Amino acid sequence: MAITINTTTINGIDAEYPIAGVDNDSQGFRDNFSAIKDTLSATAADLSTLDSDTAKLNVNNDFNGNDIQEANFIRSTEEVNNIGNVEAGQNISFTEGHYQTIGIGGDVTLTFADWPATGKLGKIRLVLKGNGSPHAVTFSTEAGGTIKYDADFPSPFNTESLTNPKIIDVWTDDGGLIVYAKYVGEFS
Repeated sequence: MAITINTTTINGIDAEYPIAGVDNDSQGFRDNFSAIKDTLSATAADLSTLDSDTAKLNVNNDFNGNDIQEANFIRSTEEVNNIGNVEAGQNISFTEGHYQTIGIGGDVTLTFADWPATGKLGKIRLVLKGNGSPHAVTFSTEAGGTIKYDADFPSPFNTESLTNPKIIDVWTDDGGLIVYAKYVGEFS
């Protein structure tokens, strides 16, 4: 943000005016008050911009795609998005976070959606939990993209266990045209 306070106006304020014991010209008062008014108006505009356009500690911040450079994160976390139990097709949206859990209650197709634009890396870790019965899970990506699976990815992909979730990582850097899928494993 560029500061809009005009330093010429600040310099135009005569801090020595009015002069004590002298019959001061009223034009000097008007000039000083005008310079003070202009400076306060510019300051108010700058403070309003700072209030709306800067990161805050007491509210959520949306950086609107702007870069954050040379940051050192300590004790940072990622939000867990619990999608809940699904028994029909379901979109898995990148906009819902990097770590998502889902309960599988039937044969379903999970469609990866809402990836960031080409040139931005989007990643999702997906935790799939069964309901005690075997269910087939197939994967797709929106807009006709292709999923490329690693060599260890189960085919067919089934869930069953209530207590042993299966975890996969998916990512893309081209807006979802090609989505890479890695089977992380089943955890007991």
